[in-house]
Amino acid sequence: MKFKIIFGMVLVASMASVYSIVTTTAGGITENKAGLTRLNKSFLSLSEEFESVGRTADLIESTRESYRNSLVDLSDRLDAMEETNSEIYRILNDLDERLNKPPVATVVIEKYIEPEPTEELGVNAGLGVLTGTQVLGQPEVIPEPEPDPVVCPKVRSIKPYGDYIENITIRRTVKFTVIYDLFNGNVVNVRYDGNITNKLKQATLNYVMDLEFDNPATITGCTLPITINI
Repeated sequence: MKFKIIFGMVLVASMASVYSIVTTTAGGITENKAGLTRLNKSFLSLSEEFESVGRTADLIESTRESYRNSLVDLSDRLDAMEETNSEIYRILNDLDERLNKPPVATVVIEKYIEPEPTEELGVNAGLGVLTGTQVLGQPEVIPEPEPDPVVCPKVRSIKPYGDYIENITIRRTVKFTVIYDLFNGNVVNVRYDGNITNKLKQATLNYVMDLEFDNPATITGCTLPITINI
């Protein structure tokens, strides 16, 4: 009887221990299961965050590529605009040069021909009428012949007149006459018959001073007509 009581107590204690162990184990399993569930949820949330980060990175890369393409396109457009501006600038410069370029002057230097001397025949020349000393029987007084008029020597230019006026702007036809004297073949006392500018006077003076003459004469009043056609 005593043995049965002790055995019953041992059995009850064993069952209580087993129950406690089972309860503790079940609680641990339940707790581990909940932890695993929470861990799984954390992994899922982290995976979703990684996917979101990946999508954000892809969006950033796509945006960066779009910006890069936009910058390349903008650079190409700026290069094209610069080329267009350069061409427009070149055309405007060419047009400005064409509009402001002085007209080419056509120079005509007229050859001056000295008039041939004519013999003065007198009032009754060729009429056969005797008057004056011939009628009275007095000795005839023969006037001394007048000296032949001095003819200006021919001129020769070492270079064209156009070379002297190439830097002068002339916008209309100009006609004038250069009047000069010679002293032993040297040009002196140059003046002008006609309305011309001071620059044109100076250029013409340089031209006349460079002229060469075939006869080193001394004479006044030589003329050189000049026409500049535009």
